[in-house]
Amino acid sequence: MSALHGIVLKGLKDFVTTEYDREAWHAIQDAAGVGGKVYVPVTEYDDADVLSLVDAASEATGEEVPALLDSFGQFLVPALVETYGVHVGSDWTGLELIANVETYIHEALRAKQLSTYTPPALSAEWVGDETVKVTYTSERELCPLAKGLLTGIGDYYDEEFAVEEPTCMRDGDDRCELLVSGPGEA
Repeated sequence: MSALHGIVLKGLKDFVTTEYDREAWHAIQDAAGVGGKVYVPVTEYDDADVLSLVDAASEATGEEVPALLDSFGQFLVPALVETYGVHVGSDWTGLELIANVETYIHEALRAKQLSTYTPPALSAEWVGDETVKVTYTSERELCPLAKGLLTGIGDYYDEEFAVEEPTCMRDGDDRCELLVSGPGEA
């Protein structure tokens, strides 16, 4: 069993209650078979919870899973930056945050966790003055969430990003590659 950090599930609840309402959240939880469960940001939860909730949210809203995850990723960025901001350089741009997320944030989380928490495998490298290539692999295949997070980071930093995905696990590739370009290269 792999586990997902509770901040993602708490964020999903906040997303649904903000975009729809509290009743929608309860209906989605019931449809996912996790009715009444409370998600705490510092706790870990089985992957099955988030996957079931996303499927139920897609069914309830009529929004396709990739679009729903993309919107959720954009919504989640402020909470993540607030929570993990201690690992973010105060002078970083959005692209610098993206280029350093694995080194400074996921590695710090792994070091603190003596558990089954498994953030996705990420690598990021500069491939130009204003382009970062993010390589994502995870058995969860939540790459649309990753894409939304990247777009959300641009929004959070008030930087205009173009995000392209030339390879995707959901299309049968062994990894997702996301090219994030700043305004100079977009």
